[in-house]
Amino acid sequence: MVKHAEEYIKQAVGGSDDDALLMCGSGCTGAIKRLQEVMGIAVSPVLRADTLDMIRSSAFSHEVDVNERWLVFVGPYEHHSNLLSWRQSLAEVREIPASDVEGRINMERLEEELRSARAQGRRKILGSFSACSNVTGLITDTRAIARLLHRHGALACFDFAAGGPHIQLDMRSSEEDGYDAMVMSPHKFLGGPGTPGLLLIRRSLYKLKNHPPSTCGGGTVDYVNGFNEEDTIYYEKIEEREEAGTPQILGKLRCALTFWVKESVGTKLIVQRENLFMEKVIKSFSSHENIKVLGGKQFNRAPILSFNIFKMEPESSTSGLGKQIHGRFVVKLLSDLFGVQLRGGCACAGPYGHALLGITPELSLTMRAYIQKGYGGLKPGWSRLSLSYCMLEEEVDYVVSAIVSVAKYGHRFLGLYDFDWKSGTWTYSKKRANELVGDDLASNFSSFRHVNDPTLVHPPECATCRNQAERFHHHLERAEAFSYLLPSCPPLRSIPSDVDPRDVYFLI
Repeated sequence: MVKHAEEYIKQAVGGSDDDALLMCGSGCTGAIKRLQEVMGIAVSPVLRADTLDMIRSSAFSHEVDVNERWLVFVGPYEHHSNLLSWRQSLAEVREIPASDVEGRINMERLEEELRSARAQGRRKILGSFSACSNVTGLITDTRAIARLLHRHGALACFDFAAGGPHIQLDMRSSEEDGYDAMVMSPHKFLGGPGTPGLLLIRRSLYKLKNHPPSTCGGGTVDYVNGFNEEDTIYYEKIEEREEAGTPQILGKLRCALTFWVKESVGTKLIVQRENLFMEKVIKSFSSHENIKVLGGKQFNRAPILSFNIFKMEPESSTSGLGKQIHGRFVVKLLSDLFGVQLRGGCACAGPYGHALLGITPELSLTMRAYIQKGYGGLKPGWSRLSLSYCMLEEEVDYVVSAIVSVAKYGHRFLGLYDFDWKSGTWTYSKKRANELVGDDLASNFSSFRHVNDPTLVHPPECATCRNQAERFHHHLERAEAFSYLLPSCPPLRSIPSDVDPRDVYFLI
């Protein structure tokens, strides 16, 4: 059964007999680390600096050819798994910048770098790029990049952590526009929690054939004795020698089922439906000046979108937009008022976040200093919305309407919440609510917050609602009505004495 599951997964992502499928425990993070291990460039952080010094010294004395060191190119919107681990490997890492404000990979710059590397005699070159940004949903033209890399003798690896559930997966490693390696996080697929990360590589990329496997242990050896480690015989087949310890039986079976679900629905239908949802979202957000979508407003993206909400200033003001509403407060309010879950903060891709938010090196180091002091709540960020093809249109409409509602009057609720400067967490405070609006109104707000009952679908006062659309409408009306009972300008709260008020970019 497990073998059938492995074969099905491999077939579902376009693998062939020339490719090896490896299961790695911690999503794309584990898969990328395993790729570095089987390429022979993973190293302990404790030994990395000394090892690189030895390589440089040997190259200077001509004992080692420096051109044998791997050169890895990454893109402008890599998430941390496809950036930090390469930086901590023995490879030289170069980032290809974006070609436009939307963040797309600069193909001309990539070709220049490839030509330069070849002219310098570099022989081991790999491009490792995200197929889709997990912050903005922007989709990479992986085929064009693969062709360019192969034209210059480089290898192509693509990270499908964010894009896997939404776009076509097809390794076709023997083709000019195929991939030499793919990494995936099936736990992000529908039904995927509990599944392992996946690494699919061309067998020729495996560099440990004449060495022990990346992890030695039970299930990797044919023979071992107690008096000479040189006598140890490891399995020949990559998939067997790279699976030390107890196999992830249930995870593999579940993983195969997640791909079966996606295949049953069909990528064409998934893309069609999710594009429709994103068009609906972006058109709605575009009509509100104080909702700023990160990464441009094109519709052709995975159903992942990050945005920031700003307070609208009075018409008499010349500034138009006021301060940003903290990303984590936006998601907290969406959950409490509407039962809608988003993710808030600066997640997944710090360098990309710098570019999207226009953070200068000076501001970045200022924020770093605050974080070192323990003020994590000052870290700039956003709110991220993720949708799925399995959602109903009524649900998408409700989510969009809820976000628009927060954009209109969310700032009024600030006075009801405590803010933790260290963690960035916003917590409803009954004490603050009592002081702001009185016991009766505070109790009224507490009674309808979804946090009291996340499964709340039929609130008592909506007993006459005939369908889900009416219930959604009721939630929206109820939240808006309560907002008008709150002051338009919540009372100011104190700022820590060692925080410069000019560095507080959000409303408090």
